[in-house]
Amino acid sequence: MKFVRNIESFFEKYIEGFFNKQLASSLQPIEIAKQLAREMEDERTVGVSHVYVPNHYAIYVNHEDYGRLEPYAESVCSELASYLIDESRRKGYTMAGGPQIEFFADEKLGRQAFRITSGFTETSYEESVKKPENMATDSETKVFDKLEPMVLIPSVQHQLHSFLTVIDGLDAGLKVDCTTNRINIGRRNTNELPLTDMNTSRLHAYIVYEDNSHVIHDAKSLNGTYVGGIRITHKHLKNGDRIKVGNTVILYEVK
Repeated sequence: MKFVRNIESFFEKYIEGFFNKQLASSLQPIEIAKQLAREMEDERTVGVSHVYVPNHYAIYVNHEDYGRLEPYAESVCSELASYLIDESRRKGYTMAGGPQIEFFADEKLGRQAFRITSGFTETSYEESVKKPENMATDSETKVFDKLEPMVLIPSVQHQLHSFLTVIDGLDAGLKVDCTTNRINIGRRNTNELPLTDMNTSRLHAYIVYEDNSHVIHDAKSLNGTYVGGIRITHKHLKNGDRIKVGNTVILYEVK
């Protein structure tokens, strides 16, 4: 209970007042903060000697709240990033690089509604294991020494039209358009890209449109998702990327 009171006190002082005075918004910042902490906890990965947590967080809000928030995004993201740093230190988690927080508009969300996604960007937890010299030496703190928030300010999204082509595997030749709609990949026959490869999960991975680029997320698949031969949890795709799921290779191309 003491910890919950500390969170509420922190946000009442630094963020709630900011929202009330600057935004008059229906958003509840303390709920966003708590959901960020839950997302970090849910997506943690246990390594040999450390527990790794995502460093990239995307917060989706409705268009009205997004419009109110955009002019003050830097201040709000900075406060939320500082909160995540404190949380990762308190729990002894390793975060590869400072937290990156972005806000996006989602027309499907109603008032006071929001959703959060997360992933590992820039330095993955696998790469972190290979670079122990970049980590803190304090035995009580398993986060990077130079853990500073990286604030990403919202930007206007423009449509990007790409396509996915299966170039190797049982479904070679299968092709789907990749625009702003979510693309689910895996053995489930209702997926936008349905595969017959038995080494893929029913929902193996999915691609979403974020900040004028397509981002692939591994859907906690059994055999993992690879881009360019590297296992990923979350990655912005670029023209010519090869995605491997099971025994299937998919080419991502931008029109």
